[in-house]
Amino acid sequence: MKKAKLSCAILAAGEGTRMKSDYPKVLFSICGKSIIDFVIDTVKRLNIEKIYVVVGYRSDLVKQHILNSEFIDDKTKEKIIFVEQKHQLGSADALAKVKKFIDKNISHLLVLSGDVPLVSFDTLKNLLDTHINSDVECSVLSVMMENPYGYGRIIRDISKKFIDIVEETESTQEQKTIKEVNSGIYVFKLPILWSKLKKVNPNNKKNEYFLTDVVRFLSSKQTVLCKNSFEVKGINTRKDLSEIEGIVRKQILEMLMLEGVTIRMPESVYIDFKSKIESCVEILPGSIILNSYISKGCIIGPYSVIVNSFIKENTEVVYSHISDSKIGKGCKIGPFSRIRPKTNIEDNVRIGNFVEIKNSVIKTNTKVNHLSYIGDTTLSENVNIGAGTITCNFDGIKKHKTFVGRNVFVGSNVNLVAPIEIADNVVIAAGSTITKNIPSNTFVIARAQEIQKKNHRIVKKLFGGKNE
Repeated sequence: MKKAKLSCAILAAGEGTRMKSDYPKVLFSICGKSIIDFVIDTVKRLNIEKIYVVVGYRSDLVKQHILNSEFIDDKTKEKIIFVEQKHQLGSADALAKVKKFIDKNISHLLVLSGDVPLVSFDTLKNLLDTHINSDVECSVLSVMMENPYGYGRIIRDISKKFIDIVEETESTQEQKTIKEVNSGIYVFKLPILWSKLKKVNPNNKKNEYFLTDVVRFLSSKQTVLCKNSFEVKGINTRKDLSEIEGIVRKQILEMLMLEGVTIRMPESVYIDFKSKIESCVEILPGSIILNSYISKGCIIGPYSVIVNSFIKENTEVVYSHISDSKIGKGCKIGPFSRIRPKTNIEDNVRIGNFVEIKNSVIKTNTKVNHLSYIGDTTLSENVNIGAGTITCNFDGIKKHKTFVGRNVFVGSNVNLVAPIEIADNVVIAAGSTITKNIPSNTFVIARAQEIQKKNHRIVKKLFGGKNE
C-alpha cells in the first residue's frame, strides 16, 4: 500500500425526521451504544490523522455525548474536530464545511455517514487500500441489494464502467431496477474534491446539494464492492433501528457463547455492550442484562432483569429484578425478588419469594426468605427474617435506619419501626411490633393481649348462635 495522509469526515448533522423524535438520530442507542459511537469506534482503528464530525441538529447534545462517551478513548477524542452545519442543505454542503478545517497535507479523505453503524474495520481498510493503490480520484463503496429501495443506484455505461450515482428520488423506472447501490461511504483524493464540490447545485426534488453529484465531475473513479449488505444499512426509521439492533444483539450473544457462556434460547435474551459476562455463566430464557458484571458460575434466569449491578461467583438469580446493587458469592435470589438501588448483599445470602430490598446491607449467611420488605437497613451475619417482616422506614416526612445485629431471629409478621437498633443474639416473637431498641441476648414479645368473646353479636350475625 502506498503511503498517504488520511483523515475522515463523518456526516452527522441531520435531524432524522423519520425517527419522529426531538433527539438527534445519531445518539439513538443500539444495545447500549449510540449509533455515532459505532462509527467512531471503527474509525479509530484506522490510520487516521483527524476525524471531522459534521454536526448540526442539536449539535450541543451530539458534541457532549461524543466527548463523554465511554466507547471513545481519550487519544481518539483528541483527533476529533467538530464542524458546524447550521442549515441542513445536503451531504455535499456538509462536506464543503470541512474544507476550512482540514490540514493541507492530507491527501485522502474518507467520508462516512453517521447513521451507518455496522460498517466493519475490514471493509473500510479494504476500501482505503484499494483506493490508494488504484490512484483514482474517488472510490465508492457499493453493495448489491435485493431490495434497493431508498438507495442511490450505481450507473454504468455499456462497457460496465462506473460513471454516475443517481439518487432514488431522481432515478427512472429502469434505473430503479438496478441492484448495485451506493452505500454513502467514499474516499476522495484531495485537493481535487474541493474544486468539484463547487460545481454541485441543488437542482433536484429535495433542493439539496447531493454529494453523489460530485462523482459525476470526477474523471477517475471506481466502486469497491462490500460483501455484506447489512454492514451498510442506514438507520432512517425506528424500524431500521430495531432491525440493526437485532443484528448487533445476535453478534453480542454469539461472541459470549464462543467465550464460554451458555445461553439458553438466545433469541429471548438481551445483553448490552456495557455488560461483562465471565465464562461458565448460564443465562436462561427471557433474561435481560444491562451494564452489569456477572462472575463465573452464576445462573441468571429464567426471566431475570439485571441493571447496573455486580454479581459475584456462583450466585443464582431466578425470576427476579436487580438494579444498581452488588451481590456476593454463592447467593440465591428469587424467585420473584426485587433488589432495588444501593443494596449490598454479601456472600451466601438467601433472598426468597416476593422479597423487596432497598438501600440496605445484607451480611453473610443471612436469610430473608418470604414476603418481606427491607429498606434502609443493615442486617448483620446469620440473621433470619421471618415471612411478612416489614421495616417501617418512612414516617411520612423522612426515611429512618434499622440495624439488626448478628444471630438475630425475627419471627413472621414482625414490624420493625425505624429508627431502631437490635443487638446480637435476639429473638423476636412472631406478630410483634418493635418500636424500642433491643439489647443483646433478649427474647422479645410485643403483642396486644388476646381477647376471646364467645357467641359475640358479630358471630351471631354471620353464623347464627346465642349471645352471652
